[in-house]
Amino acid sequence: MVPLLLLLATAGCKGTQPAAKKSDNRYQRKPIVERNDEQLKTEAMLIDAKMLYEKGDEEAAARRYGEVLTRDPQCSAALYEMSRMAAANGMGDSAIALAKRSVDIDGENIWYVMNLATLYRLTNHQKEYIKTLETIISMRPTVVEHYYELSDAYTMNKDYKNAIAVLNRVEKMVGVSEVVSMQKAQLWTAMGRDEKATQEIEALAKAMPQVGRYSGILAEKYMQAGKYDKAKEYYDRVLAANPDDEYIHLSLAEYYKATKQPRLAYDELKKWLGQSKLSTTNKLQVLTKFYTSEEFYGIHSQYAFDLIEVAMRDADDSTTFAAFYGDILMRQRKFEAAAHQFELSLSKDSSKYDVWEALLVSELSSYSDTARLAQHARRASALFPMHTLPYYTLSVVEHDNGRYEKALALAKKCELMGFDNGYLEPETYMLLAECYNRLNDARCYEYYEKMLKLNPNNMQVMNSYAYRLALDKKDLEKAEQMSKKTLEAEPNNHYYLDTYAWILHQMGRDKEAAVYIEKAINSGATSEEELEHYNAIMKAQ
Repeated sequence: MVPLLLLLATAGCKGTQPAAKKSDNRYQRKPIVERNDEQLKTEAMLIDAKMLYEKGDEEAAARRYGEVLTRDPQCSAALYEMSRMAAANGMGDSAIALAKRSVDIDGENIWYVMNLATLYRLTNHQKEYIKTLETIISMRPTVVEHYYELSDAYTMNKDYKNAIAVLNRVEKMVGVSEVVSMQKAQLWTAMGRDEKATQEIEALAKAMPQVGRYSGILAEKYMQAGKYDKAKEYYDRVLAANPDDEYIHLSLAEYYKATKQPRLAYDELKKWLGQSKLSTTNKLQVLTKFYTSEEFYGIHSQYAFDLIEVAMRDADDSTTFAAFYGDILMRQRKFEAAAHQFELSLSKDSSKYDVWEALLVSELSSYSDTARLAQHARRASALFPMHTLPYYTLSVVEHDNGRYEKALALAKKCELMGFDNGYLEPETYMLLAECYNRLNDARCYEYYEKMLKLNPNNMQVMNSYAYRLALDKKDLEKAEQMSKKTLEAEPNNHYYLDTYAWILHQMGRDKEAAVYIEKAINSGATSEEELEHYNAIMKAQ
């Protein structure tokens, strides 16, 4: 069997003689009125070679094409087919040589020229590829696709100027179009001529005012350039062209944010939420990205939180977003509503301790249903026995129900478990101090001292500590100093007034005590204990 490479090489050597003149060339692709036997035989051999190739017998096909070229070295059809065979076998140079010969012989055959152009492109002969494309365009000047190919070729060669020139030729043929204008805009941008790029899109927007997208592109460009007035002009055009475009409101929100008009940005976001068909997940993603953390939880929180509520009204799965929404409600001090959201979240997945913690904190803050709070705390302590908050919560409930021994045991458990970076340490010490206080146990002093060491300016602790000392008639000077400090901080607090009056009474200074106990009574929030103190002090004067 003769190797394909040898056959191609042999075929390549047959064309050294000059091509016949156009008038003498029998194989020009034009109508043949009569065919002689030689012509018919050659055509039959060409057909036979083509059939052999289609059957997969490349060697036999190449041999037959070689026979054709032996009979007629100027047979452009055989050269064309052998060029294609060489290209399919990765023989780029041979393919190009054969293709060039086919074009030299029959330069008017568009398929031969296009084959040569393809080979130049595939072998990265950019200059030759461009030149051949120009030839193709001269042969088929009305076929727009060839102009696009030529423009792409110039672009690949980084000759952006000529690429644009070719597209200008297309524009003269078909008018302003998105394909051409956007491609030219990209080329101008690549050349560093952003103003020219903008002009291209402006021409497109002018030619097709009914298509708001082009105005939107221009608006974004002007936004990026900081030209906010121009951006607004084009955003308004988008809105006029398509009032139902949901994304225009999102774009306008960005515009108002950039121009420091947060209220208007909020209004546009609310409109967008009203029109958007996005999922709740995507809506929340947009909102949390629109505002920085400082804005979301700080300076624009009133807008951000309201928008989150709007997004959540039509939530497709409220349990999925309940924990996030609960956090937002907590930050607004809407503790009961927040607790409801955390319960929703836990109904779907009870394995997340941070959600349990948020639920307990919310319920401790609202403190509206202690039975439910205790129920949740017991469940959390069973699921997460190594965390202190559930035990602390149970201790608070037991204390407030007057079960001080149980409260004390739970608080001591918290203390024994330790405090991670001080978490719940002051609260636990305060609880222990109050439990011991209620049980008339002197160990309360130890925890009052621990509390004041952690926070020397805690007025509530100082008041409780001072009052306990007064009841025990112990360290009254120290008690008086602490109580006086609380009154300096809050002179109209009737609890602090009562404590100070009772300390003065224990010190035998009833005339001074009367002034403070009367002020406490006159505050309008009087307890039985304060009335008892009032009577005792007035009687002792």
